[in-house]
Amino acid sequence: MKSLQGLPRLISASVGAPGKARNLPADVQCIQYLFNLIIPKMGFPLPENGKCDGQLVQCISQYQFRHLKYAHPDGVIDPTGRTFNSLIEEAVKVPVKASTLRIPTFLNAFGSNHGDAVQATVNVYLDRMRAMIEAERRNRQLMLQATCDGGMTLSDTDFQNAATQLGNGISVNIIKAFATVESGGRSGFGPAKLPVIAFEGHLFRKYTKRIYDQAHPLLSYPYVKKAGPQWQTNNKDQTKAWETMATAFALDQEAALMSASWGMFQIMGFNFESCGYKTVFEFAAALKVNAGNQLKAFLGFCSKSPALMKAMKAKDFTGMARNYNGEDYGNYDVLMKKAYEKLEGKK
Repeated sequence: MKSLQGLPRLISASVGAPGKARNLPADVQCIQYLFNLIIPKMGFPLPENGKCDGQLVQCISQYQFRHLKYAHPDGVIDPTGRTFNSLIEEAVKVPVKASTLRIPTFLNAFGSNHGDAVQATVNVYLDRMRAMIEAERRNRQLMLQATCDGGMTLSDTDFQNAATQLGNGISVNIIKAFATVESGGRSGFGPAKLPVIAFEGHLFRKYTKRIYDQAHPLLSYPYVKKAGPQWQTNNKDQTKAWETMATAFALDQEAALMSASWGMFQIMGFNFESCGYKTVFEFAAALKVNAGNQLKAFLGFCSKSPALMKAMKAKDFTGMARNYNGEDYGNYDVLMKKAYEKLEGKK
């Protein structure tokens, strides 16, 4: 659960089966209170006395078996473990009014004041969790919101002006060939008026330092080959690609934006500076507006790469492929040559 990362630990050590867990009284009471919050699902109240007994261990084991489908429950809750994260997820769903009500008080070893303090700490934690989840939801909505001004295609004049701007004797049809190979050359936008994107999970893994490998194996995975099985799943169509982006964005905004290729020329987000933007957020916002901005980003990227410019001028398709798409460029050079020759044939 990503949301927990921004919060301090609610329990400092493990709770549960004696001999396996430390069972510090405040931690035990915290877990007892969490189970009582989700009582309709559990079926019986626990005394909030800070003492780990057979009833609590049984409660943890049953939760692991029924709710988490553990084949062999261990009856232990670790501070950052799956059982704890699941308990928090369930408690967050409890209506706020219910979560701030006092559970019927069981006399405990610390006196009622300590019980109130533990409950208050848990309630504050859950309220912060709810706020973070709501912020994530809003961020997802923001990411999926189309801000296109209607300019989704480029004219021949746009391409001609681009060639003039690049100078260096670069053919307009070379620029058109890049657009053709990257996005079909017609538009840099999908049906939802959002830029055409492709999400690269191996890059998301790199920029998030592999912390989502286990929890999100489709979003964060090692590079094996170009457009591997995870890539195919994430990018089967633009609806799915943007849903993937929104999920990754909720986990790490900057890493998500840098890990996708954008628009008509499929420029990687991590190239934002080469394209003339101070942040990847500015880059993504601009490319969502119109195809003109997508072309401008492409020109910026090209002009920052002398090797690419040289290859474009010389119509060196292998050089173009390597400098634009990296060493593992597949048959990009062949596709570029075909696209260029087809465009030249139209003259």
